[in-house]
Parts: sequence; structure tokens; C-alpha cells
Amino acid sequence: NTSDHKLEFGVSNIYYDLDRGDIEPFGEESNKSFVKFGKESGLENAVYLSDEFSPLSNLTVLAGIRYSFFSQLGPASVNQYLPDQPRTSKSITGVKEFNEGKVVKSYSGPEYRMAINYILGSGSSVKASYNRMQQYIFMLSNTIAISPDDKWKLCDYHISPPVANQVSVGYYRSIQDGAVKASLELYHKWINGQVEYKDGIDFASPDPVETMILQGKQRVNGLEIMINKNAGKVTGWFSYCYSRSFVRVDDVNPGNQINYGLEYPSNYDRPHSINLVMNYRINRRLSVSSNVVYTTGRPVTSPVSVYYSEGQELLLFSKRNEYRIPDYARLDLSVNLEGSLFRKKPIHSFWMVNLYNVLGRRNAYSVYFDSYNGKVRGHKLSIFGVPLLTISWNYKFGNYLND
Repeated sequence: NTSDHKLEFGVSNIYYDLDRGDIEPFGEESNKSFVKFGKESGLENAVYLSDEFSPLSNLTVLAGIRYSFFSQLGPASVNQYLPDQPRTSKSITGVKEFNEGKVVKSYSGPEYRMAINYILGSGSSVKASYNRMQQYIFMLSNTIAISPDDKWKLCDYHISPPVANQVSVGYYRSIQDGAVKASLELYHKWINGQVEYKDGIDFASPDPVETMILQGKQRVNGLEIMINKNAGKVTGWFSYCYSRSFVRVDDVNPGNQINYGLEYPSNYDRPHSINLVMNYRINRRLSVSSNVVYTTGRPVTSPVSVYYSEGQELLLFSKRNEYRIPDYARLDLSVNLEGSLFRKKPIHSFWMVNLYNVLGRRNAYSVYFDSYNGKVRGHKLSIFGVPLLTISWNYKFGNYLND
């Protein structure tokens, strides 16, 4: 740390020991088969350097670079496939074995970071940033199952690390000597190597993971508005976010396409998100709080018709993530009653009464479908679809001041 620059540097080391779990049949009457997803291990090393400096009195710059290395470690049995062909169980040409601790596949690359803060004066500033990140562990996710099925996965011989880049710019304003703060931020994110499930695969299948996934490109655009009031009897904050997230997995070979190579909403595409938190302090010991949450329903792939093949009834699904579950909305209320507020009291206690989901909305956690008498039926699965009342008595140890 010098008078003009603040330097930070270091190294990091992460060892991954991932157990992807098993599927076991529940009882003798279960129609499920035992599936073992196996274990994976990997090693991530990195070196990083950053410098924070102020070329002008009202300008601060933070620049940094991180270079990361990742190695998939054995033991591992790696399938070999026909070149320039979709990876399927039928295109396997052989298996390559790696002993415990041996390097199966390695990846590396630079990760950049840049942030600029320019003070305009009168409590306002403009900030801009860019960062790049390589992701060596990620979550495979689908939205077709009754309970969305998520599985952690490491990069391996066939799956390269997704590389994410993000730029953002924002305007920040402090009003009434900091009692009210407001901000407006725009961002754009693009990812190369985004990992997605293929259409129509069985998520509980014992088939190799690389035969069930493909990698494509993802783009995200968003706008965030936030207002925060932290002084007075009424405090709280309001935020609104508009964000769109799309994925495209395209290839000259139709077997390596998803959604016919067309762009589709990602599983996390929720255009509108609103949060409102308010706290009203009635007196020094009693306060009331409320919380309002609203988000657009997440995308799902839904069946659109029933057809028959060789006497077997089958469902025909829509394009990837063409529909959405209903929007999510919830109101929570709470009352906080403090005990005596003596400054030198060694133990302070307070009561909290919380009412979750005051309106009793049956917000859909997921939507699933079945076929009955040749008709497709839709079902909504709700969690905590009724108001929930909780009462707690809490303790704090040590002295604290309460104005």
C-alpha cells in the first residue's frame, strides 16, 4: 500500500471432491432403477493481482487480473466418441482409463476486472465495471420435473468451463445528507460455453453426462432501480429489476442443437422483480415491518398434445421454455417488541411475531403434467400456500446502544 496505489496479490487453491449422489428405488414396488451418478474430483489454482489508485481527486480506478488453472483428476473412465458426430451411447468408440490422482483434462485462462468510480459532486457519482470469470463448477438444471432437478457438475474431459463476461454502468445519488439513497444500474452479460440439457433426455438416466448436455451461448440484459431510506421513523427500501436471459445452442449438426437452434429463455429468465421492505418504529421498543415480493413466473417446457406410437401414448412438448408458471407474489408482516433498553444490561431480549404469506396465496413452486383418459392435465405444486404464524423470543448478549 503506497500513497498513490493500493496493491493486493495472492494465490488460491481449491480442491473439489464432488459426490453427485444416487437414485435408489423406494420399496419393492417402485418402478425406479438404481442409478449411481458417481464421484468427481478436481483441483483449481489461481494467482491474482489488483491495483486501486486515484488518478484524479474525484476518480478511483480498480484494475486486476486473476489467472486460474483447473485440472480434472482421476480415477475416471472417459468415453471416446466418433469425431464430428453427436455424443450418444451408440457413438462410443472406446474408453480411456485414468488412475487416481492423474490429470484427466486441464483448463486455464485469464480473468479480468476493472471498476471506475467517478464522483460528480453534490452526493452523486457514476460507476462502471467489467469483469470476466471462468466457471469450473456449475449446476445442471431442468424445469420439467415436479421438483426441478438440479445437479452439481465439474468441468471434465468433454465439458469445457463456461466463460462469463459482464459490463455494467450505474448512477448513484445520495439525498438529504445520506438519509435517502437512490441508484440506477444497467448491465449486460454474455456467456460462452453455457451448459444446457438436451431436449427429451431422461434426467435420472445412467447414461454418461456428456451424452445429455450441450454447450451454447447465453446473453443477459438488465436494469435495476433501488431507493433506500435509512433515517426517520419510517425506513426501508424499494427495488425493481427488469432482466432478460436467453440461450442459444446451435450447430451445423441438428443432433447438437437445442430448440432447433433457436434462442429460448433460460431457466432463470424472470423479466420483472419487485421488492418493497418497510419498517415503522412506533416507539423505542415497538416496531412493525412489512415485506412485499413479486416476480414473473419462471419459464417451463410444457406438453401441448398427446400422440400414439405403436399403441403407446406419448406426450408432445412445446419448444424449450415456451411457457411460464404463474407469477409469484407474497406479503409478510412482523412485529418486534424490545425488552428493557438499559445500556449496561448484559443480556437483552426481544419478541418477534411474524406472519408469512399474509394473503395465503398459493404461489406455484412448479407446474407438472400428466395424461388421463387421453387428456393432458396440468397441476400446480405450492409450498407454504397458507399464512404461517411464528412467535420467537430472542436474546442478545453484551451491551449495545439503542437510540
